[in-house]
Amino acid sequence: MDDRLPWNEREGIIYGCIIASISSLLIGGFNVYSNTGYSIDRFGEFVMNYLVIWPVIFIVAFTFASTVVERVAGMVVGRFAAPTDSVNAHIVMNIVVCVLMMSATMSLVGGIVGETIGFLMGGPSVNVVELVANWTKIWPRNFCIAFWVEMLIAQPIARTVMVRMHAVNMKHNMAVTDST
Repeated sequence: MDDRLPWNEREGIIYGCIIASISSLLIGGFNVYSNTGYSIDRFGEFVMNYLVIWPVIFIVAFTFASTVVERVAGMVVGRFAAPTDSVNAHIVMNIVVCVLMMSATMSLVGGIVGETIGFLMGGPSVNVVELVANWTKIWPRNFCIAFWVEMLIAQPIARTVMVRMHAVNMKHNMAVTDST
């Protein structure tokens, strides 16, 4: 077992929450910021407004990632990555598959969720036809942003947390073993 990855379901949930939190905060935040007309002089106002809607975006992203994307990515990686391939190869392939699926889906679903929340907060009504028409422009940008956020920020942080959790657990288990 690699100490950078979750060893059980509880750790998997923690790992997924870390990744979904960082990704939804950065990628969702970027999309909301760039699509709502905020300017740098109103950045503080944007942050306060985004923190209100961010939990909804996190819940949508985490739910979709843990119920659909994780399973499909596991099947794809299992089919195309050999058991003899390195853990890093498995991690990178998993990231690519997850980012492809999440960015493709969330480019549409995230827009619908974001526009719905905006509408509920007094903004214009949701225009699904426009979101679908703009998907081919939005998705490639979202894929690139999501790929680098996952590769350079979210996944390394989640893996570092796993390493530290495993070190603490192993230290605790050794202390329990030594005391008996």
